[in-house]
Amino acid sequence: MAVRIGVDVGGTFTDIVCFDEGKGVLALLKIPSTPKEPNRAVVDGTLRILKQNHLGPASVKFFIHGTTVATNTLLQHNGAPVVLLVTKGFRDVLQIMRQDRPRLYDFFVQRPDPLVPRNLRMEVPERMLYTGKVGVPMSAEAVADLICRVKELDILDVAVCLLHSYANPDHEQRLRSWLEERIPGVRVSLSSEILPEFKEFERMSTTVVNAYVLPKVAKYFQDLDQGLAEARIRSRLHIMQSNGGLVPSQTAQRHCVSTILSGPAAGALSGLRLGQQAGFNNLISIDVGGTSADVSVAHDGHLHFAEESEIGGQVIKIPMIDIQTVGAGGGSIAWIDRGGGLQVGPHSAGADPGPACYAAGGNQPTVTDANVVLRRLNPDYFLGGALKISAALAASAIREKISAPLGLSLEEAAEGILRIINAVMVKAVRRLSVEKGYDPRDFTLVGFGGGGPLHTVDLAMDFQIPRVLIPPVPGVSSALGLLTADFRHDYVRTLLWKTIEHRVANIVGQLEMLKAQAHIQMKSEGIRSKTIVYYPSVEMRYQGQGYSLEVHFTIRELSNWNSFHELEKRFRNLHQTTFGYSDSSSPTEIVNVRLVGIGELPRPQLPPIVRGKKDPSGAFKEIRKVYFQGGWNKTKVYERSRLKYGNQIPGPAVIEQPDSTTFFYPEQTAVVDNLGNLLIQLGAK
Repeated sequence: MAVRIGVDVGGTFTDIVCFDEGKGVLALLKIPSTPKEPNRAVVDGTLRILKQNHLGPASVKFFIHGTTVATNTLLQHNGAPVVLLVTKGFRDVLQIMRQDRPRLYDFFVQRPDPLVPRNLRMEVPERMLYTGKVGVPMSAEAVADLICRVKELDILDVAVCLLHSYANPDHEQRLRSWLEERIPGVRVSLSSEILPEFKEFERMSTTVVNAYVLPKVAKYFQDLDQGLAEARIRSRLHIMQSNGGLVPSQTAQRHCVSTILSGPAAGALSGLRLGQQAGFNNLISIDVGGTSADVSVAHDGHLHFAEESEIGGQVIKIPMIDIQTVGAGGGSIAWIDRGGGLQVGPHSAGADPGPACYAAGGNQPTVTDANVVLRRLNPDYFLGGALKISAALAASAIREKISAPLGLSLEEAAEGILRIINAVMVKAVRRLSVEKGYDPRDFTLVGFGGGGPLHTVDLAMDFQIPRVLIPPVPGVSSALGLLTADFRHDYVRTLLWKTIEHRVANIVGQLEMLKAQAHIQMKSEGIRSKTIVYYPSVEMRYQGQGYSLEVHFTIRELSNWNSFHELEKRFRNLHQTTFGYSDSSSPTEIVNVRLVGIGELPRPQLPPIVRGKKDPSGAFKEIRKVYFQGGWNKTKVYERSRLKYGNQIPGPAVIEQPDSTTFFYPEQTAVVDNLGNLLIQLGAK
């Protein structure tokens, strides 16, 4: 009997999905997170879900985990002290950053402080040329004093970013060997391994972030590995990366910067897979948890990737799914600013003490409290009744902190909280859709997370999106997304070749070298060669440009080309689409060659649900008054587990299930498809 388990740890809840491959049965569990010791909720929850389903620890064949430890370490600025070693003359690159400014006309803009202060940035007497040839040799004698200074600081985390190490990593590798020989327990992050491509600041910043979060992330993975072993779970621990692929935890411990968006990436992947299974390829996904909301976009069945990201003020240049995260979740706290205006978030009540209605000591009004007051959430059915919550405490917190100071009724204050948090989410959706040139009316909005189904319809109405998809288990869909992921590694090599001076065969040769590198690494991680698929691309630009575009093709296509004519044609078409113009007379150059190695894994196939009639009365629970659009309205309440394929539920309606609650308005209709998805038709054009 083979069992696959996916665990997603959020700021408020830990979501666990258990899939029995033999029976095709999916089980789920949602428990409060343990922020002070996050691995405890993972291990305890795993054992609990196995016991509930009469499964033993030895049955777990594959264990996949999405984590926010790296993200939180960076956002909370509580990582390790780091020493940065750079080529002589480049000590202040991390401080100078780049010429661009976040707000062009703001003369008082404040840049974030570097993670490494100037006194911990040290210069190495060496110089590597961009060709890979040695300009100034580096010797052990020349850096002996430098290594002694590092040792005296009693700092064990060192980031090394030497000039042009992407062209020749020899100096960085020798420096690591000397550090490890003379400083016991030192942890060294090399830029030639973390980001082996040109652009000094981006490479330096990414390497520093890796060194900064490494101790906490590595300890967390080690503790989790040990906890699973003690629980007699024999499966290797696998970690979700920001690019939507999996790696073994041992790899993630060394290259932990790749886990910065581990949890949100699982949600983005889940939104794509669930939407595609329902027959849609243009998808906007929003995952609303207890602390934040994560938005991602897929167009024509492909997720958007960001060339670089900025998180906590730090630039990170690794392949990441393009995700907009905002502090808008069920635990987001409502407050009144100095001007007397109502604000919601970004601070969250989290899991401890949680919203006021949890009756765990929290007294701040939150989005969850507002939904309880408006009776969109049932206090007696939160987590299926496993967690009793207090409507009285929710009302008291909103009345004391919001409605009384603003002179509003309790219901007006609660509805105002929801309107504001929805507006925050709308901005995140706009950044990845309208501001990227997409018309949201051409998309389906997928809503999941514990709070997503309560808010998604409002967001769709703002953008005139005609359809909302609520998956069968929205509250744990990110954990389910983990079970649909494949192994993935990204490889890159900087070339800076003028196309007129090279032949296609030269690119083929570079890709073959990257394939050999991928094969060795993925084989060492237990990935079978016959499951590996390669996706090549090159980054191209017009000569003289500072930024490039990624052009995709297959290795077979490239091998059949006698010249770069077809590649340049694709680049110019992409340039026209992206920037609105192209120039057939300007010469081009190839900046980087890239290769993505995917080790494909089997994905859980959920059986179709039982077919029923249009009438959903078999799932009817009660009629309750729910507050919306300025008044109390009689609203039918349904049990999600009793709905059948073909049921049509007219609005207004509340659909309850243990992991989440769905709400929609009059003149809207929800239809249950054969996979158990709720398709809410808004009728917008």
